[in-house]
Amino acid sequence: MKISYLPLRELNARFHHKDQQSFASVYESGRYIGGPYVEQFERQFAVYCGVDKVVSTGNGLDALTLILLAEKELGNLSENAKILLPAHTYIATFLSIIHAGMQPVPVDVSDILLTVDDLKSQIDKVDAIITVDLYGKLVSDEVYAFAAAQQKPVYCDSAQSHGAINSDGKRSGSLARASAFSFYPTKNLGALGDGGAITTDDHVLAAMARKLANYGRDNRFQNSVKGINSRLDPLQAAFLSNRLTLLDQDNLQRSKVAQYYFDHFTNDHVVTTNVNFLKHNSWHVFPVFVTDRDHFQDYMMENGIETNVHYPLPPHQQEAFKELNDLSFPQTENLHLTEVSIPCHPLLSPSDIKKVVQVVNNY
Repeated sequence: MKISYLPLRELNARFHHKDQQSFASVYESGRYIGGPYVEQFERQFAVYCGVDKVVSTGNGLDALTLILLAEKELGNLSENAKILLPAHTYIATFLSIIHAGMQPVPVDVSDILLTVDDLKSQIDKVDAIITVDLYGKLVSDEVYAFAAAQQKPVYCDSAQSHGAINSDGKRSGSLARASAFSFYPTKNLGALGDGGAITTDDHVLAAMARKLANYGRDNRFQNSVKGINSRLDPLQAAFLSNRLTLLDQDNLQRSKVAQYYFDHFTNDHVVTTNVNFLKHNSWHVFPVFVTDRDHFQDYMMENGIETNVHYPLPPHQQEAFKELNDLSFPQTENLHLTEVSIPCHPLLSPSDIKKVVQVVNNY
């Protein structure tokens, strides 16, 4: 029997009956853009994250881009503003800055996520910071405190950290000036298609982001700013409301799997993160690091275990960012060269988890 990296069909089958009801209700409503299902999910997700405002969007990239565009319209960030971000991230973080007409200023990470030490060399040269909760792990509170002391606004790419909680009991989405979520189907809170959201306590920023996401409209026929079209489909909103009810339970199960791996992996050829990575983490991804990734992945598949990679090539080495290709970020490049994601999802059985451990330890 193969152990799937992420069995989406089985995960979604748990919501089959509710989803069928949601589909019928949306279909019969005749309201296929906006409407009560979108408004309901925005309210639910705002309460869940502990924020005042949620602005739903078409996807996570749009959510992060719209935050920056809104800040530019409000005069809080300028055209060509310099935005510090970790070199170790998915390319969407970089693209959001470019699409907002701003400049990415990547910095290497000393571990996996941004730390205060990573910020210090560039903090005086930038206008704002984007943190990234990669793999589901929250960036430390110290980073937010340091940025506040330097009077630099912080925005968070929370696309992988749905439901993660910090040491003060605050959830992902409530730690930065504004945060961006993706509801891509593989996320801990995933739709059955694309979707995204902005979370913030700033009502003015939220209102501007909502306007920009709807063509920059003030009303049906008047547009005061140059906007885009990015809206969460009501059917996806209904599906997300169904899944939000199980998010904490699923995250708890993911954390139990991660703890078991930490407690039982004994192979020096397969490196895990340090034990502090267990804290404040929703475990979207359980990463391990191996010298010969292709060989390890082939070995795992031969033993019936699917794996994934997050991500093979860092943004600054992508052809799309030729202007950054000459930059060197050794830690980031090593992480992208050696990372392998192993199964860590709520449907893993005890025997599945034990098999993963056995196979990894025998590598």
